[in-house]
Amino acid sequence: MKFDPFVEKLSIRTKQQTVEKFDPNWAQRETLEAINDMYSRGVPVRIIVLKARQLGISTLAEALMFAWVMMHQQTYGLVIAHEIDASEYLLNMTKLYWETFPFKDLYTTKYVSRKELAWEEIGSSIRIATAKNMRAGRSRTINAMHGSEIAFWDRPDEMMLGLRQTIPNHAKSMILLESTANGVGNWFYDTWHNAVSGENDYKPLFFPWWRHPEYTAAASNLKRESITNKDEDERILQRMGVDDDHLSWRRWAIRNLADSNIERFMQEYPSTPEEAFIASGTNVFPIQNLKMVYEPKAGVKGFLMRRGNYVEFAPDRSGSLTVYRKPSSDLSWGKYFVGADPTHTTMGDNACAQVINRRTYEQVAVWNGKIDPMTFAEELAKLGAYYNHATISTEVEGPGYATIGRLIEIDYPYIWRNRWADKSPGKISETMGWSTTWKRKEWAIGWLIKLICDRDMTIHDAQTYDEMRTYVTLPNGGYGPADGSGRSHDDCVMAMAIACICASTEGPVHGYEGPMGSEEPRDALPIAPAWEEWSETAGVT
Repeated sequence: MKFDPFVEKLSIRTKQQTVEKFDPNWAQRETLEAINDMYSRGVPVRIIVLKARQLGISTLAEALMFAWVMMHQQTYGLVIAHEIDASEYLLNMTKLYWETFPFKDLYTTKYVSRKELAWEEIGSSIRIATAKNMRAGRSRTINAMHGSEIAFWDRPDEMMLGLRQTIPNHAKSMILLESTANGVGNWFYDTWHNAVSGENDYKPLFFPWWRHPEYTAAASNLKRESITNKDEDERILQRMGVDDDHLSWRRWAIRNLADSNIERFMQEYPSTPEEAFIASGTNVFPIQNLKMVYEPKAGVKGFLMRRGNYVEFAPDRSGSLTVYRKPSSDLSWGKYFVGADPTHTTMGDNACAQVINRRTYEQVAVWNGKIDPMTFAEELAKLGAYYNHATISTEVEGPGYATIGRLIEIDYPYIWRNRWADKSPGKISETMGWSTTWKRKEWAIGWLIKLICDRDMTIHDAQTYDEMRTYVTLPNGGYGPADGSGRSHDDCVMAMAIACICASTEGPVHGYEGPMGSEEPRDALPIAPAWEEWSETAGVT
């Protein structure tokens, strides 16, 4: 059975305030096809839609809700909007479907209220509620549900937890969730990504702005701009198939609909799911600049093994190490640098190590996984040896003390040191590793921002990029991952910040050789100059 014939018998109110037969557009058609497919296969209909604005998905959702309850006896449909005005709009839309329904004479409405329509002959009804009512729908079995602009609900996790218990998991049940994005680290963000990765039963549908025929200069009666000189974003969109009429409308919309704020435009009118989830807080790393340094690359997963005096890479899909570029045969001093962020236990957050080319700041490898701090030190030593005896700097607060202690214990020779002038005249003090105080975290993140804005680094790893994209300024003025249900982390960000800030301050002094060497072991031990000296160099205050 398909819902298209029923839906196309309904009438809608157009933007011109005329009432016309429902002729679904491209986005509505694709949503219908997905629902028809799931229904025909006899599986519960579960759809989550991420969209640009004004594509008519809510209009289709209400048409489907109406069709669903009219085509199935003893069916209860529930529509939940994010606010009262929106719920009233959706209710009026449903009332219009009923008033213009060609077979209206065959049915008798049991009652029509501000919140519900019911039909006596079939025992079915549709109720409209708002997300402010935390108990909406909990007292009845729900057969079909439409969650409108769910990213803007106050507590969608709590509401959906309760509602899912009332919706039977059988073939003749439907959950249709749709929304524009509302930042990262929230329930909608997590549920969308879980749907994409196959971790839940929702089918994800994304509808970008540039596929919509109305979002063109020609369709909008706008004068098409000369766009011969395209910026980087426009060239990327052009390669995606976006024509000049759409690009001209985009320029107009950025100025007039988004107050010349490109990030606001991308959130409301995304080209990709990635753009849609621009953090609602203030992004630490400018999104446009971040996109410029991100060059996705297919890395090779695996692990490192000792072979006598050497360390070798063994490809393995289950490995925690991802190599994007093998070590260079150039064994000159200081080509690679490893920044590490340990974790307390194997049960908490991941430990992460970033390997960069010290001269180009290109990300060449990432180690990411759950591991205790002592064993992590062993992996770091192998990682450093593999990358031509790279200098290692690890965060030393908390579990980092154990990691740095183990690196010293096994005599890894190239550990980054912080050296500064002591209060006593002529006395120099030094510590090993990076101590992440609030001020030093600010310095490290500041240096990373500078590298990104100057396009002086290259990121290949998707997880690192995602963490940086969702790294925001917190209400207390600090930095951290966007708040959410646990998807957002900053392990990769901090490891990269440590790698970059310490690599930028490295300088050769006389050192020593340790047991883990290569054929041409280095003879220099890097340290850092005084804080005052390098903080000015890094461009942070």
